[in-house]
Amino acid sequence: EASGRCELQAMGYRLGITQATKYPYLQPVRPVDASHPDIVLDTNRCILCGRCIRASRDIDKKHVFEYVGRGIRKRVGVNGYNLADTDIALSDRAIDLATCPVGCIIQKGRGFFAPIGERQFDKRPITLGIWPVKERSEQ
Repeated sequence: EASGRCELQAMGYRLGITQATKYPYLQPVRPVDASHPDIVLDTNRCILCGRCIRASRDIDKKHVFEYVGRGIRKRVGVNGYNLADTDIALSDRAIDLATCPVGCIIQKGRGFFAPIGERQFDKRPITLGIWPVKERSEQ
């Protein structure tokens, strides 16, 4: 994510994965749902972690998100025709920035506000205490 708050992007930097895949057919183009007045669902970013589904079901008790499709066509969908038809609200845990690790579900107007160089993982690498941290000059 351009905001630098993406866990997946930070881990990719840490492991030295900075190029796109050489298998573009493994990345199908999925729909972007901006029908809700406050929230955007960009399923092209989704890594199918299921955090939004669990947060919506277990914490918010709304069942807004679900998996739809099978195989390479599997994606996160909503329990209505589009996001505007659901009862999702800005206060729901399912759309919290900490829930989605890749910025698939974002609040309109808040997604990309940090300039390059000021992003969270531009200043310091992600560390989980598992692997030694490489300095950017070593990569």
